[in-house]
Amino acid sequence: MADIRPFSGLRYDTARVSLPDAVCPPYDVIGPAAADALRRRSPYNAVHLELPQAPPGRPGDRYRAAADLLTAWRADGVLRADDEPALYLVDQTFTGPDGHERTRRGFVCLLRLEDFAARVVLPHERTHAGPRVDRLELLRATHANLSQVFLLYPDPGHDVGRALAAAAPAPSPALEALDDDGNLCRLRPVSGPVTAQVASLLTDRQLLIADGHHRYETALAYRDERRAAGDPGADWVMVCLSSMDDPGLAIFPTHRLLKGVILPPFDELVARLRTVFDVTEQAGGGALACTPALERVSGSAGPRKELGLYLPAEGRCLALVARDEASARLTGRGLSPALARLSVSLLAELVFRDALGLDPDTLEGHLDFAKSVDDAVAALEGGGYDLAAFLGATPMDEVRAVAEGGETMPQKSTYFYPKLLTGLVFNAL
Repeated sequence: MADIRPFSGLRYDTARVSLPDAVCPPYDVIGPAAADALRRRSPYNAVHLELPQAPPGRPGDRYRAAADLLTAWRADGVLRADDEPALYLVDQTFTGPDGHERTRRGFVCLLRLEDFAARVVLPHERTHAGPRVDRLELLRATHANLSQVFLLYPDPGHDVGRALAAAAPAPSPALEALDDDGNLCRLRPVSGPVTAQVASLLTDRQLLIADGHHRYETALAYRDERRAAGDPGADWVMVCLSSMDDPGLAIFPTHRLLKGVILPPFDELVARLRTVFDVTEQAGGGALACTPALERVSGSAGPRKELGLYLPAEGRCLALVARDEASARLTGRGLSPALARLSVSLLAELVFRDALGLDPDTLEGHLDFAKSVDDAVAALEGGGYDLAAFLGATPMDEVRAVAEGGETMPQKSTYFYPKLLTGLVFNAL
């Protein structure tokens, strides 16, 4: 049973701090140059908490520095706790990589942490240990949720959506901010009876983690630590919930860039691919010439599974369409039908493992990711990559089927866009 509740969030005093200057993207998509720019933007930007820097001469104290800064901002009144518990509506109006404008609604609340075995919260992707260690150290030091785990709930009758819409006040200009892609984010605190109504509507629904698997797993680990110490104060985690039936929900693919690997000769590679794919070589040479074909693959979704490959050494681009026997080959290896029909599974097993001779489970350090065809092409032009693989988006019903089956996809199988901004609201445990 999903147990959610409103809370008195810590928020910037917008009389003292400009919200657009204070928010930042999630920690895991901020590169070093972007982090430096955000730090220069404002001494109160949330990046100072999310990606803290150690004081000079104390290189091991960066997590302590975040905790001290959070304490100072609260003491100085830069951050203030709201007087009454609320749900915080978050409306993001954005233009996706496909060029279409949408608005996605979510709301920030607290969720009682549940182990995955309870089947209340479902993961859909695998995680790595490194980010969990980093986030756990930060959580231990600050004893606060600095950003939200992004989860989805089923709302086919739109009853939760209607309850939120009826209670939503007009937004204040002080509670609006643009992200670095130019997407508009509006924050609206909602309190009163609607909070109990929404909580009641969600009690019998399973929640699916869309983004923030590492943060949820970290919160579970910290909860267990605090419980062992006799402190139940970490039993709840700050989340943002959106409806998986929201027309503004958008999922885009994450493309793969391989480096430091040895590939088979081109003709041999094509022959291996043809055993399960219809293979077409695109006309023209170079990554730029291939861009239209790769963008078509990137925009594909649904039952026809298409992949694109670009080989920089050859300057050649291949379009792959999986035949029926492709998924059958994967189910024969023990994958469930839900996993076997995913583009990321076809890529990992039939391209990386079978055609390239690479173990997809040992590619960490050899694999980079790109959120768009343009980003991938720009990276390819910089050199250093042996192959680029382009996928279509994974539809919501396929993501849900895998999660409900108790399975997980490879890391970065989905790209829920846009990312949630950090700094809209914090939760002191």
